[in-house]
Amino acid sequence: MTSINQVREYWQQYPLLAHEVGVVNSLERWRLLDYVKRTDVEAFAMPYWGFDKARGKSLLDIGCGPGWLTVTYAKHGAVVTAVDLTENALQLTSAALVSNGVSAELQTANAEQLPFPDEKFDIVVSSGVLHHTPNFLQAISEAHRVTRSGGTGLITLYRLGILHHRLVFPFVRAVMRLTKTRHPGADLATTAVSVEDFVRQYDGANNPVGVAKHDHEWRQHLIDVGWNVVSTERHYFPTRMVSFLSYAPTWLRRFLDRWLGMMVYFTLVRR
Repeated sequence: MTSINQVREYWQQYPLLAHEVGVVNSLERWRLLDYVKRTDVEAFAMPYWGFDKARGKSLLDIGCGPGWLTVTYAKHGAVVTAVDLTENALQLTSAALVSNGVSAELQTANAEQLPFPDEKFDIVVSSGVLHHTPNFLQAISEAHRVTRSGGTGLITLYRLGILHHRLVFPFVRAVMRLTKTRHPGADLATTAVSVEDFVRQYDGANNPVGVAKHDHEWRQHLIDVGWNVVSTERHYFPTRMVSFLSYAPTWLRRFLDRWLGMMVYFTLVRR
């Protein structure tokens, strides 16, 4: 089994977008991160995050990475605590907070062992993180534990969809090779030997852990640890990485986001 130290070492070296933006100054990194989030990753999911509803509420961002959620919630008046497994991520988040003139409490922590008492936060968010930790069930349970009774959880996870079906997947890889579509950090169409390997390499060829499940499987895991599932959404089809979709009309991008999105977005309430 992959160790948490292996995960830490990888993300310390390759924080989110490292394969895509390279080494840039903190202000430019924030601008690029914010642009990618608003125009691609979260283009059709902004209402989901409820930034304008978080003012004055205590909020925990688990796996803050370079700090997009942390900064955006802080700009909307939330009282934010952000944790990440790596010091590099916290340094990037700190720089982003300074650049945007806001503040948050930052702390190094393992999502599987959060250093907070039970029911501490009104809102707990985690964007594309918990599927990267070896014991993801424990991480989901910890997120539940530190959310107050009746509080909100916003957790997004890699999903298995039609493009991963055993009959469709070979065709997907063939189209990627034909169109020279490459994911930053990995040539998925040629190096991924299975669906599981394909998903793992979303965040780089050497990424040690990346788990995807069908929506109903994630839903059951969340229910099992005590969450009430309020709603489920699908989002994020990476059009910026597909050359022939670079200038796709909004209606087509929205369709791909809704039906072929790589992520499942859960709105949860702690019972």
